[in-house]
Amino acid sequence: MIVFKTLRYKNFLSSGNTFTDVDFTKAKSTLVVGHNGAGKSTMLDALSFGLFGKPHRKISKAQLVNSINQKQALVEVEFTIGQSHFKLVRGIKPNIFEIWKDNEMINQSSHATEYQKILEQNILKLNHKSFHQVVVLGSSSFTFSSFAVSSFF
Repeated sequence: MIVFKTLRYKNFLSSGNTFTDVDFTKAKSTLVVGHNGAGKSTMLDALSFGLFGKPHRKISKAQLVNSINQKQALVEVEFTIGQSHFKLVRGIKPNIFEIWKDNEMINQSSHATEYQKILEQNILKLNHKSFHQVVVLGSSSFTFSSFAVSSFF
């Protein structure tokens, strides 16, 4: 089971050059609610990008970088699976993709596509399509603009 701990992002979509920090440890699940334009979708895109290298919505990778700063988009996702602690670091301009397990970086000798495959198949045991379906189906029961983040599987 994936238990999300934190999500941090900066220079990602409309967020600026200081980190937006989301702490998922304060409760078993987190309900995100806000007015249009408050950043709910940006947060979901950042989580999806951190995990899978692509946003939740249909946005090109180039569009993910803050249009004013035009560089140093960075997303960090921390979670646990069983007793293991993971941290994913992804960036655009410069391109960064790191997988950390229990404070040690997993060998990056393979191509980024293979590194992503290792993440999805061996660690997350979840692909982007499944993630999208869980989030979309999970949020369909709400009548206003919101979504819930909790443990998966």
